[in-house]
Formats: sequence, structure tokens, C-alpha cells
Amino acid sequence: MSTTVTVMHVRDKRPEDVESALRSIFKDEDRTEVLRVQGSYSAILRRVADEDLFAPYRYIICSPHFPSLWTPVLEIGNRTVGLESELSRRLSGAPVVTLFVYGDAVSGYTVAREGVVVDRYVSDPEAITEEGEEATRYEDVSGHPERLRDLLPTGTDPDDFRRIVLMPGWWENYEKGAALPQQAADKESDEEDIVDEVDRMRCIGLAFEFWAPDEYPLATEPEDIPNSATGPTIGIAFA
Repeated sequence: MSTTVTVMHVRDKRPEDVESALRSIFKDEDRTEVLRVQGSYSAILRRVADEDLFAPYRYIICSPHFPSLWTPVLEIGNRTVGLESELSRRLSGAPVVTLFVYGDAVSGYTVAREGVVVDRYVSDPEAITEEGEEATRYEDVSGHPERLRDLLPTGTDPDDFRRIVLMPGWWENYEKGAALPQQAADKESDEEDIVDEVDRMRCIGLAFEFWAPDEYPLATEPEDIPNSATGPTIGIAFA
């Protein structure tokens, strides 16, 4: 099954704070709030994901999972580029980390704090790079967890995080100087080298302890997330 998921995580802010910031952002863009509901996750998901709802921008704001400091926000509608930076700015510079997985091809993260992006990681930049874009820009999306040392739990080494979670696959080959991606595609594939991108997203969530030190249940299709993983939720949508 091909999975496409985007989840933002906001540090040290209540769900109500995140809701207020989202409302402010879309109001400034002259977008209309067409839905605001609160309740259990499964009930809210049905309302927010309703195909008859005219709202390109849809969000489910979950409760932090104690003792995590992070409030998760599932993006159900259109992907909004730069939203993590604007959320950070409106929330007094709070760190905002977006995790994503697109199908079976690519996963990654974007980290914003003080209203600006400070780090990005894409597991396979060729999967999203526009034709003709310079390869020298790969470094911009290679992931620099040393910049995020204070956001990682005590005892989590940024170098280990990068080596174990971020490097396997495309980046490992790239740093070895392998021909990418066309020449590599011509070689016989080794199944052991294939990285499960959904599992990588889950491992990134575990590394940051967005939910718990030993579990990150949000790296799956939204309809497969249990109510027990989210607590009370807020659904909000804009047209």
C-alpha cells in the first residue's frame, strides 16, 4: 500500500495555541474557515476528510502524548509549503518539525524555529527535484541533525541519528560516489538495500520522541491511527 502522510509537530504549545495560529495565518490570506469541530479522533477525521467538504486546507490538531512536549498536527488537505515557518513565527519562535512520507519513494523532515527553516532532509532528493535543478543543492536537503541537538532527547547522538536513520539508501550511495540515479537503476537491485520509507518516518519520530521513546503511531494512513494515539482532537478547515 502506498502511504502519503504529513504531520507537523509543535513544541511546548497547547493545541489551542496551534489552532489560534492556524486561524490567524489563513485569515491573513483571506481564506474562510469552513469547519471547526472537537472530539474523538475518528469522529473528527470523518468530518475533516469528508469529500463533500469544500476546503483545500484541512488539519487535525492532536493532544500531546504525555510526557511528550510536542503537539502533533495532521495535514489532511493540500500540502502548504512554508507553513511550519509561519507557524513558528506566530508561536513566538517555537520549533515546528514537519515529517512526511510520499508513497513508497521518499520521506523526510523540515525544521523551523524563530520563524525560519533551519534544517531539511529528503531521503531521495531526485524523487522531488525539478528537472535541471543543480545537484549542488542536494546539501540543502541532506539533514544536519547537529543543528537540532537541543531538540533531540538527552542521550540521542546527532551523528548516530544521521548514520542509522537518515543515511541508508540514496545518501549512502551518494556519499560513496555512486552514479545516481539512472546508472544505479541499471544495476541489479539488492532487496536488502531497499529502505522502507514509512519505517524511516517512524524512526525519525522515535528519534525526536514526538509521541513516546518507543512508539510513533502517526506514520501511517490517517484512517489507521487509533483514537488512543491522539487523545481529544480539534479539526479545522479553510477554503
